[in-house]
Amino acid sequence: MKNLDDLLVLLAEIGVPKEVLHEADGSWQLRNDLALSSAETVALQVLLKSRYGYEFFLWGEHDYSLDELAHGNGK
Repeated sequence: MKNLDDLLVLLAEIGVPKEVLHEADGSWQLRNDLALSSAETVALQVLLKSRYGYEFFLWGEHDYSLDELAHGNGK
């Protein structure tokens, strides 16, 4: 993944409304700001691994920011 825009494309693919993503910035967190459902979280985790090789565990205590995911931090 090259940047935040790539991640926003993935989030749109899993069903996050485009009007929400239009407002998003890198500091937004998956649970706190985007309120991803369990299905969306699973889909995102699968896409991150299959497309970019990122193996994030999105179910832990840490609520990842979009910047962390976009840049592969914490994988």
